[in-house]
Amino acid sequence: MRKMLLVAGTLVVAGFAGQAKAGIITTYLGGDNSVSSLSQMTNSVAAETAFAAAAPGLNIITFESGLPAGVGASGGSITNNSGCGALCGFNTTAGGQYFYLLVGGTATFTFTTPINAFGVYITGLQTDLVAQETLTFSDGSSQTINTPTATGGGGAFMGFTDIGASIVSISYNASNDVVSLDDVQYGTAGAAVPEPSSLLLLGTGLLVLGMVVIRKRALRENS
Repeated sequence: MRKMLLVAGTLVVAGFAGQAKAGIITTYLGGDNSVSSLSQMTNSVAAETAFAAAAPGLNIITFESGLPAGVGASGGSITNNSGCGALCGFNTTAGGQYFYLLVGGTATFTFTTPINAFGVYITGLQTDLVAQETLTFSDGSSQTINTPTATGGGGAFMGFTDIGASIVSISYNASNDVVSLDDVQYGTAGAAVPEPSSLLLLGTGLLVLGMVVIRKRALRENS
């Protein structure tokens, strides 16, 4: 199988349960050139590590033993042979051999329980020769994230958290490209942690309020 030209690539998130208001979208992206194993994907692994720390305890699809309950997949196929080696992708699961091969078209993952966090390793990328792939989803408005640069059969990790979103379907559109997806992480991330500046502002406000209360109490006692 020859590596086919990528015309366009998008990851589309659609389908909502309810009208929950989405929060701040945080992305975790990393790409590596000309790779044939996860051990060579330094930047990708760093991005996945940051994603896992921000959204711990997510479910994971390794494709080693089928799909978990409540998850569906269509458009691609589970295999241990891409047909053209690392140029079209490979397994990224430690000790595993299977992955989800997408020969053009669209791979769609569906979730019975809505999610707000998603991450995936993508291999077989050639952003030096093909159009920029993107991660696109809707949380009430359309959002687009560019894939990291990954040339010569490169690999990448793409992940995001969108606290408050309720996503039930995610599709990866490879158009005419051949890519492989593996170690798909999905689930519900916790509430956003306040930024240090926000905590400082809150603390300052409470301090001022406390001083006002003490001053008023002192005035009453002296009147």
